[in-house]
Amino acid sequence: MTHKFENHEISKQTKILILGTFHPDISNEADFFYGRSRNYLWRILPLVINNQDLKQSPLENKFEFMKKFNIDFVDVIKKINVPIGQENNYKDTFIDSLVIEWKDIIVEIQNLESLEAVYFTRKTFIGIPNIENEISKIRNHCVKKCIRFCLLETPSRYSNQRKIEGWRNTIIEKTTCL
Repeated sequence: MTHKFENHEISKQTKILILGTFHPDISNEADFFYGRSRNYLWRILPLVINNQDLKQSPLENKFEFMKKFNIDFVDVIKKINVPIGQENNYKDTFIDSLVIEWKDIIVEIQNLESLEAVYFTRKTFIGIPNIENEISKIRNHCVKKCIRFCLLETPSRYSNQRKIEGWRNTIIEKTTCL
């Protein structure tokens, strides 16, 4: 199974790159990265930057936001081998051992001359040793290139003020970095 947004090209003006794990190319309501109904990135991230909530907004509004703030998205997994009947299983602990192709994030980063920070939307690696290994390589590359690399609490399941403040402290204030 390939990534649903595998043809998305990261903007060359990107200053903030947000990494996720994988979005399967199956029928679901997501029109872009973090677009599923149980994901709140499009509420959290705009509020962090003192912008309006974009969760229910059309895709063109999200693209305008991305361009205005030089933010873009990419997932570390490009392709997985999913057993029949498990296509809707998005859990990282499930897909971790099914990866057959990783996205070369380091090459993507090397092509982004304005890149200032990379944020991975997961703060723990319990049960996902392969993803942890891939993220470790990316983090090490960022450190060598003096690019900020931090982990963010997942935007999945819910949005609340504590999560928004945590993201703000990491992305805007730069007072925390997991």
